[in-house]
Amino acid sequence: MAESLKNRLRLLHLADVHLDTPFYGREESVRNKLRAGARQAFTSAVDLAVDRRVHGLLIAGDLFDNDLLTFATEKFLLGEMVRLLEAGIPVFYATGNHDPGRANYRAHQLEWPENVRLFRSGSPETVRIGDAGYLTAAGHSTRGEAGNIASGYGMAREDRPHVAMLHTQVMSAAGAERHERYAPCSYEDLARPGFDYWALGHVHVRQRLFDDLPAWYLGNLQGRNPRETGQKGALYVEIEKGSVPEPEFVPLAPVLWETIEVESPPEPVTLDDFAEAVASRAAAKIQVGGGFERFIRLDLLGKSALARELGSEENIRELERDLEEKLDVSRVEVRPRRVSRPVDVQAYRGSVTVLGKVLELLEQAAYDDDLMGKIRPAELVMAVDDELSYLRGLLEGAGLMAAESLVTEERNP
Repeated sequence: MAESLKNRLRLLHLADVHLDTPFYGREESVRNKLRAGARQAFTSAVDLAVDRRVHGLLIAGDLFDNDLLTFATEKFLLGEMVRLLEAGIPVFYATGNHDPGRANYRAHQLEWPENVRLFRSGSPETVRIGDAGYLTAAGHSTRGEAGNIASGYGMAREDRPHVAMLHTQVMSAAGAERHERYAPCSYEDLARPGFDYWALGHVHVRQRLFDDLPAWYLGNLQGRNPRETGQKGALYVEIEKGSVPEPEFVPLAPVLWETIEVESPPEPVTLDDFAEAVASRAAAKIQVGGGFERFIRLDLLGKSALARELGSEENIRELERDLEEKLDVSRVEVRPRRVSRPVDVQAYRGSVTVLGKVLELLEQAAYDDDLMGKIRPAELVMAVDDELSYLRGLLEGAGLMAAESLVTEERNP
């Protein structure tokens, strides 16, 4: 082994594995695939740690969901830890808000093998990682840690690489608004101690937080819903004292979520033709390769002669089944919320219909100040310099919206 590699601390950074997430609201087949996917991803992470001969596996919280951990998953998890023990790899595990470490919680109760070092309180502790470096870490003792745990971390050692680990919400992180404010901290808290790498958990968006600070969120090991799109996995990092580490993202999750938008074909078509056109447009946007099992959320946009039919849940389920087959993916969830019927507004202008009268009033309001004053709600108080111009701006496109709402069937005025 090269001398430079001998001086490097090799670590695998995991976080937010969430074994046994229930995935409420999804059909059983999807739930089973997602739960199996999380296990498979964790097994792949252990394989990677063994293959790379890391000095330690870091788990920055939320390894599982405390109340939901089954006996089968407990057995699986401890078995994977034993595999690491047999390979001579220590595990450093700091608890999070979903797997807190107080005595009456599962993380504390499990009989971890001797290679697992559990950090389960909010008091930071520093330990050696063999002869290669140091780690300072703290955990969540309860479900709702509100204090700034990071502010209590001591200064980093200077003789070897020194890493810090914590399950925390860095307030400026991308995606932080989607998570509860547990153990919140800031740039200043992470910069002050001078650690060579911060292994963070809690926010499910993979990111380096600051350009001048080696603080990383892994994201999570397996995407759990359509908001957690793209490849998920682990960060492999080699740390040398005095150098800025460049973690390598290694995709491990077998299930990949994607959200795409597809313009609906506007012409009158059968369901088969509609599904074929949507599938063709969707295929051009779906990532290819990688051997992932794909779950697609498909948002339909634009005008369609089948807009009314797409309001039926039964029709949507049939369309989803067709698209799953045509796209060769495991799951398609269709959302037609932004689809409307094409309406020829000009055909209704001057007609003796409700829509015709609405269009007439809208046109008149564009230049008639008295009419605008009459249709303006009396309780509406505007804080703008030119109220009439502002209101007329709001009415732009109102004719089309009125047409889509009032025209309930295809007919001539």
